[in-house]
Formats: sequence, C-alpha cells, structure tokens
Amino acid sequence: MKIEVLAFAKINLILRILRRREDGYHEIDSIVQTIDLADLLTVEPARGVQVENDLTDIDGEDLAALAARAVLRRKPGAEGVRITVKKGIPAGAGLGGGSSDAAAVIRAVDRLFPPRLSPEELLSVAAEVGSDVPLFLYGGRLRMRGRGEVITRIDAAAEESFLLLVPPLRSDTGRVYRRWRPGVGGRASDAGLGANDLLSPALSIYPELVAYHRAVDRLDSLYAGMSGSGASFYAAFADPDSAREAAGRLRREFPRALVFVCSPTGEGH
Repeated sequence: MKIEVLAFAKINLILRILRRREDGYHEIDSIVQTIDLADLLTVEPARGVQVENDLTDIDGEDLAALAARAVLRRKPGAEGVRITVKKGIPAGAGLGGGSSDAAAVIRAVDRLFPPRLSPEELLSVAAEVGSDVPLFLYGGRLRMRGRGEVITRIDAAAEESFLLLVPPLRSDTGRVYRRWRPGVGGRASDAGLGANDLLSPALSIYPELVAYHRAVDRLDSLYAGMSGSGASFYAAFADPDSAREAAGRLRREFPRALVFVCSPTGEGH
C-alpha cells in the first residue's frame, strides 16, 4: 500500500511574541491560515525509516523522519516506512513546510498501520515532533498560543486570495527569534491582520528584505505582512484577479523572487 498526501503551507496573519519561556521556547499568540501551496509526499511500508527529499542541504534529521519514528513507536509490529518528498513549499520562508511534512507523515503512517490512533494521540505525537506541527493536523484559520500547541479554530470573515512573495534567501528562524526583544519595533497586538513582532528582528538581520517588505506593503491589498520569521511576505486580496495582477507587477520588479497566488484551505491534510 502506498499513500500520497499533500502538505499545505501556512502564513501567519498575526504573530505576537509574549515572552521567552524558561524551556527556551517563546510564548506566542498567532493567527495562521493554511494555503494551497503544498509539498507532495508519498509514504509506503519499508524496513527502517527512509526519507528521499529533493532538498539537498537539510541540516540534522528531517522532521518527516522524526514524525515517522514517533508514530511507529506506537505501532507494535510495524517495521518502517519510505517517505518521498517533492517540495513545492520554499524552505526558510516562514511557511512551515517542514512542520507540514511532519504532520502529513503522522497521518499517513497512522493510516498504513492499524489500529488508528485517536485524534488526541495524533496531536500528542505532533507536539512531540515540533511546535508548529499540530496546527497542520487541523488546517484552516486557527489561533495558536503557548509555544504553538494550544490551537483554536476561528472563522475567516470572508474568502480571500493571497499573493506570496518569496525572496531568494532563507531566514534562520532561531537567529530571528533570538534577536527579538520585548517592546522593540511595536507589538503585533497593537495592530490588525498583517502585524508580526518578528518583522523588525528579521529586517535588522537581513536588510535586503526591506525592499520586498515595502513592495508588498504598498500594494492596494486588504492587509499585508511577513509570515513567521520570514523571509516570505504576503498580501491578501478580495478576489484572485486582483492578486494575479499584483503578482505580475512583483514578478517584473523582483525577477529572482518566487511569486505565488494562493487560496486558503480548510483542512491541513
């Protein structure tokens, strides 16, 4: 049996950093939306855990492998899996590609080897693998709190189309979080959708992002912002035609960047 599954990206519509916790994580309050930009994963039974990924410079153990092992430990008699990942989500862009892959693997491995785990067990596995992994078991528009594991569904006010601008660089998530200081650069809670407490730290580390931020900010959109710790920026539009028109202008302005027009998704996997 072979299972194919899409792993959708996310964007942070609001990201508020509350404090640095004693365990080294940051306490956050964030609104996220999953979008239809996706990786394609194939998962099948095998010996051990094997991951084939078309990214050649992954540091450390792949989250997909960690996720597979976490589920297999709860499946007596299951030998292992082979996971093939075809990337569609740019890495180092604050779009959650690695975490979404992990969530997709959790669901796929659970399906391959019955009996199925309960929803509560799946969420426990996801939180064990990474802070952002649980949100992708839900999908849609969500509020994340704690270190990301406390999740509540919320309703979107209206259907939107998202323009996504991905500069040709990767943001170091840990470095951006370490640069954050309370009260520096404003608070996301002081503004509406599009606000991000990590924007100032990211721009201070990667000043080349300023031009991309300004370009997205001046679009005639509903709201705009940076996703996660960067390096991607997004703008929300009321209809896909407006998003596509703006995307064409940004492709001409930034020929080395990736530009996508995406729709929101209601389910993670």
